[in-house]
Order: sequence, then structure tokens, then C-alpha cells
Amino acid sequence: MLSLDPIRPYADLIRAGLWCLLAGGLLVTGCNHGKDRQAAKDQERIGNLATARDSAQAEAAENLRAANACGQLLSDINDQTQRQIDEAARAKAAAEQAAGRAEAAAAAGQRRAAAAEKALQDAKTTPACRFQLEMALCDSIPLL
Repeated sequence: MLSLDPIRPYADLIRAGLWCLLAGGLLVTGCNHGKDRQAAKDQERIGNLATARDSAQAEAAENLRAANACGQLLSDINDQTQRQIDEAARAKAAAEQAAGRAEAAAAAGQRRAAAAEKALQDAKTTPACRFQLEMALCDSIPLL
């Protein structure tokens, strides 16, 4: 026989609604929990990336400082090298001038020696001078 309980269909309907409400609540709670976990992971990743960025910025700043120091050192070396090149050019010019003066002095000495040799040859051809040239001089008088 059929039970004619008038509330039973409504109770089953309410029970099915409660089960659906429970399933929906669990679904929403699970989704929110997943979002929270994902947000925590994202925050951790953001923190790690910020730390890596700060480290990279510090390293870049140190590299820039070192590069600037190297550039300054190279500039100093370049200045010093240029000063040495200029000093070498001045020394070369002075040496060339000294060599020119030495050549001029040597040429003048050569001319004087040639003139002295010519005068000596002329004196040897003159009989009075030749006699004096053949005469022995005092040893105590140095010849210059």
C-alpha cells in the first residue's frame, strides 16, 4: 500500500536542496581556498623576485662603480702616456738640436784643422819657417 504522507515529497525536495546547497558551499569554499593558496604562492614569488631584483640592482650598481673606476684609471693612464709622449718629443727635439750643434762644431773644427794643415804646409814651403819648424823646443814648455 502506498503511504500517503503529504509532507514526504516536500521533505525530499528540501533534503535535495540542502545537499545542493552543501555541495555549492563546499565548491565555493574550495575555490576560495585555492585562490588564497594561489595568492600566497604569488606573494611568495613576488617577494623572491623583489629580492632578486634588489640583488641585481646592487650588483649592477657595483659593476657601474667598478666600470667608472676603470674608466677613470684608463683616463689617468692616457693622460700620463700623453705627457710621456710630449716629453719624449721635447727630448728628441733637444737631441736633434744638440746633434746639429755638434755637427756644426765638428765641421768648424774640421775647417780649422784643414786651415791649420794648409798653414803648416805653407810654412814648410817657406825656408825661414821651415828652419824654425825643424828646431827642437824646450821640453818644459808644453805644446797646446
